Amino acid sequence: MVSTSIEAETAVAVVADPYELLAPNRLKLPDCWELTDEALIELSRLNEPWDFELTADRELVFVSPEGRGSSTRGAEILTDVAIWNRAAQAGRVLGPQGGVRLPDSSMRMPDVAWISDDRWSSQDAEQDESLVQSCPELIVEIVSVTDDIGDQEAKMVEWMRNGALLGWLIDPFREIVLVYRPGAEPEQLRRPATLSGEDVCVGLEVQLERIWK
Repeated sequence: MVSTSIEAETAVAVVADPYELLAPNRLKLPDCWELTDEALIELSRLNEPWDFELTADRELVFVSPEGRGSSTRGAEILTDVAIWNRAAQAGRVLGPQGGVRLPDSSMRMPDVAWISDDRWSSQDAEQDESLVQSCPELIVEIVSVTDDIGDQEAKMVEWMRNGALLGWLIDPFREIVLVYRPGAEPEQLRRPATLSGEDVCVGLEVQLERIWK
C-alpha cells in the first residue's frame, strides 16, 4: 500500500526541545511590572532549568543550562579562586547561580566572582537568601557555544561600570582572554597559561592549561 503524504507527515511526531533554543533570548518587560529580588528568584525556581538575568533596560534574558564543556571550565576557575580565598580569608566566592543586583537596577549572574568582606558586610545580614546587593570586585565570564561575543563584551563593560575592579572574559574557542580594568580599554591576552588577581585579589593565580584543552 502506498502511504499518502498526510500519512507520511503524521508517521513521525516532531517534539520541540527547549534545550535546543539559542540563548540568550530576551523579553522586554512592561514598566508596571515590579521585579523585586524575590520575584526574580521565584521566576527562576518556577522555570527550571532556565535561569534569568535582567538588564538595566528591563529586558529579561533567558540563560540556558550549561553544556559539559562550559560547566567544567567554570569549575576549574571557581576551584582556583575558592582555594585562594580560603587561604586569604578576605571575602566570598560566588558561583554561576549567584545573582547580583547592580546599582543600575540590572541583575546579573557571573560565572565566577569574588567579593571582599567590606562589600559583603555592607548588605543586610537578615536577608541572607536575597540577591547580592554589592558588585563583586572580581568578575569572571566564560564564553559558551551559545553566547554572542558582542553581548558578553557589553556585559563586561556593564560590570565595570557598576563597580567591578577586575574582569576576565575568557573565550576558549578563540583562545583569548580580555582583561577589564576601570577606566581602561580591555587588554587582550593570547592563550595565557595563568591569570593574576593583580592588586584586587593579591596572590591569586588562576591556571588556564585545562581551559585550552
